[in-house]
Amino acid sequence: MSNGQTKPYYAIVSGLCASSASFFGKLSSFGEQLADNMGNKQPQLFLQVLCLSIMVLLNACVWRFFVKALHTNGGTLVASLVSAATNYAASAILGWLIFHEQTSYWWWIGTAFVLGGLLLIVHDDEEKKVKNK
Repeated sequence: MSNGQTKPYYAIVSGLCASSASFFGKLSSFGEQLADNMGNKQPQLFLQVLCLSIMVLLNACVWRFFVKALHTNGGTLVASLVSAATNYAASAILGWLIFHEQTSYWWWIGTAFVLGGLLLIVHDDEEKKVKNK
């Protein structure tokens, strides 16, 4: 059920939705701090429910776009690689920009190993496809 599309747009959108969902999940835990800073606890529950609702909506978008990515010519492995890479990079950038988080060299090394392993699997799959033709 391929539509002939080889561009990884859907996988990129899936990865961006995944990192955004994590962002709103983390933001929901800041509702109490926000309410304390405002001196009013009433908006706390509203903010937490709003952030959690957005997180659930974005998680639904993750799966919608990931399934669309699986239906492209790139296949399962390419969709997984592109989505994971986008999610890791966007999560690191959002964490740094919004929450002033710092990532260690070990985090980047681990991410590189995960993505490198996925690249090896994709490359092996491509070689098998060429041999079969």
